Amino acid sequence: MAKWDEGYVTDVAYTSNFYREITPVWLATTSLLLGHRPPDLAKPFSYADLGCGNGFTTLVVAATCPHADVWGFDFNPAHVEFANRLADRASLRNVRFVEASFAALDTAQDGALPDFDLMVSHGVLSWISPDNRQHLIAAVTKRLKPGGLVYLSYNVTTGWAAMVPVRRLMRMLALASPDRSDIAVPGVLDFVDRLKGAGALFFQAHPNLESRLADVRKQDARYIAHEYLNEHWHPLMFADVAGEMLEAKCRYIGSATLPENIDTVSVPTNVAPLLAETRDPMLRETLRDVGCAQSFRRDLYRKGTVPMPGPEQQMRLHELTIAGLGVAMPEGGPTFATPMGNVTGRPEIYQPLLSMLEGGQVSVEQALQSPACAGRPLVEVLQAFSLLIAGGYAHPILPDGGTTAGRDACRRLNLAIAQANANAADLPRLASPVIGSVVGGDVLETLVAGELLAGEPADIEALTTELLEVLGRSGRNVQRDSQPVTDPTDRRRIVAEAVATMLEKRLPVLRRLGVLGT
Repeated sequence: MAKWDEGYVTDVAYTSNFYREITPVWLATTSLLLGHRPPDLAKPFSYADLGCGNGFTTLVVAATCPHADVWGFDFNPAHVEFANRLADRASLRNVRFVEASFAALDTAQDGALPDFDLMVSHGVLSWISPDNRQHLIAAVTKRLKPGGLVYLSYNVTTGWAAMVPVRRLMRMLALASPDRSDIAVPGVLDFVDRLKGAGALFFQAHPNLESRLADVRKQDARYIAHEYLNEHWHPLMFADVAGEMLEAKCRYIGSATLPENIDTVSVPTNVAPLLAETRDPMLRETLRDVGCAQSFRRDLYRKGTVPMPGPEQQMRLHELTIAGLGVAMPEGGPTFATPMGNVTGRPEIYQPLLSMLEGGQVSVEQALQSPACAGRPLVEVLQAFSLLIAGGYAHPILPDGGTTAGRDACRRLNLAIAQANANAADLPRLASPVIGSVVGGDVLETLVAGELLAGEPADIEALTTELLEVLGRSGRNVQRDSQPVTDPTDRRRIVAEAVATMLEKRLPVLRRLGVLGT
């Protein structure tokens, strides 16, 4: 008889990560850039996260979009408990977390669940059994509204073929260990290294495995356990997933990884002409995956693909507005990660745009009217916006830049995040009602923000004293060069410098993005 976990790692909870690509504003912006009408986020809408894990992204969606009906589904009760507890602390009443398997979602009675405008499933599809994959897609078939968007991400065979036997070996080694999955991870990786060092010919036949395994070692042990030690681990081909989605009346419209929608930076130069002469979308995307040895896809599908009329899309694109995230531009210009490696933006376009973003928000219309972009084709400006968003320099804003209710909900969630971190949680992000996403930082930044949100003055000495007490209670170390600092004077100086830097450099950004009040 199958266990309830069906071979999935459940002896240790998953890490509380955030995935920007599954937020409503990111999905709607991607759909617009691809020429398909997105759901209207200014009106009430419904959102479902299938396999939500600890639910952190789902909670941010609920806080930034308080008019939305937000649901998170996960079969692991530990994940659901964590998400519900944080939702209660933040008094978020528009989100529900449900302990349910994909089979239960598939077979739920009519009326038991709503229909959804947006359905997402991040990092699930290639980590579950084929039967569960069918249940997941069947749930989408039944619950996605016409015109709705669905996001699916998964490992791709073109980038993982050589890892399949090694991953299977890692699973076998973990099963042979008496330890909990995350505790077994170092021993598993050490054994694989010993096998490679002993001259196993498989590693010689696949030399790229060395860098792959080196990257694995950098990850949190809990993440490694969930990523590699499950019974089911099936890298997929795009054509297989897209074919199954056709049965759900959903067609692929593009990638939520925005650079992958730009051929000039997503495939080798000589492969691009082959894409240009290919009309079949399944063949085209397969060529793209082979061309760049794709490892991970973030596919966006729409139920009913009716492209927007040209004038409507043109109007909406001109209104598209992004906010700067306060990321410093490297010397030589901004760099962007693409399937073909890092590319550097042309200074004559990107430097003026980034200068405009330092003042707050910039629309496509404003960019087109600026001296830097005057006379440039719309498609060129849209590509610049796409790369700035993908590179983390900017982010699309929610309609009206966030409502009063959204600001209040984000304040409550950010206070709950700070409280959880004071109790030794690891949630190094703050919700922004302006961009419908998070502002990345570190745990210390969340603790400082929590003090300011609670009404404490922006005083370096007072905040430093409070933070040292909080760090002590939570068992955290003050570190320098990755080593604990024990001298009290040094500890205070390091924390005071971090607080001063945040108040000077980060506070204006956090205020501009609605994380903190003025």
